[in-house]
Amino acid sequence: MSHYEPVIGLEVHCQLKTRTKIFSSDPYLYGAAANTQAGPVTLGLPGALPVLNEEVMEMALTAALALECEINRHTRFDRKHYFYPDLPKGYQISQYDRPYATGGKISFRKKDADKDTTIRIHRIHMEEDAGKLLHGQGGGEAVSFVDLNRAGVPLLEIVSEPDLRSSEDAYYYLQTLRSILRAVEVTDGNMEMGSLRCDANVSVRKGPDAPFGTRVEIKNLNSFKAVRAAIDYQIEEQIALIESGQKIVQSTVLWDADKRETRLMRTKENAEDYRYFPDPDLPEFVIEEDLIEKVKKEMPE
Repeated sequence: MSHYEPVIGLEVHCQLKTRTKIFSSDPYLYGAAANTQAGPVTLGLPGALPVLNEEVMEMALTAALALECEINRHTRFDRKHYFYPDLPKGYQISQYDRPYATGGKISFRKKDADKDTTIRIHRIHMEEDAGKLLHGQGGGEAVSFVDLNRAGVPLLEIVSEPDLRSSEDAYYYLQTLRSILRAVEVTDGNMEMGSLRCDANVSVRKGPDAPFGTRVEIKNLNSFKAVRAAIDYQIEEQIALIESGQKIVQSTVLWDADKRETRLMRTKENAEDYRYFPDPDLPEFVIEEDLIEKVKKEMPE
């Protein structure tokens, strides 16, 4: 099967280690009792308005400069609509067509390699995290509870170009990215605590000159081991489907670590399904050159 080339892109969600949330003064402490850190803005109560946390902007700029991105001086927030029980407003505040940073790159050297591999970064945007569902904790009944403590925690979504060609590339990229973000002190990067999470887009094609194949997105990988195993499984499954004459359907899947396989979550939606539009409660932001210079000066080495 070696004539197939995998094509992989990673979307990494990184929680910023601010003391309060991205659009409110609610505190956030991992492990606190459920629903004790969710005020009116987090709950989406009528009349509660979001205000951007200044420290989020500074940490976001720090991360972008450390990854050699270009800062887009004019940026804004958009509403991304979808229904989920742990998203009280019915939409997530994110960034769509005006992200605050684009371009950039990450270089790493794999074991026994004589030169660096460089992976391009497509974009970084700021957004709020959703809450968390706790399943099967109702005395054996099929019950789910909602914990909204995590809702509104500031996230950076760092999207790579589809430049990765193996699960090993993905592993090194993720390790390097985490060490850079930790070095500049914007996140603690603990995958086991959910402060660094990863989605992988995987497709295969017949050789390096062939057009890209249909991609499958693997959601919420929360360990380096899971990233490698899930990508390898998905590559093998896609090759087997193509070899047996079947078509790959663009879809989103979840990694089942116990069964060591992916399972279908949904067939893939498109951007228009989210009905993005500029958030009317937040102004467009102009990132001043003075702020960029201040962040550059104060950045850890």
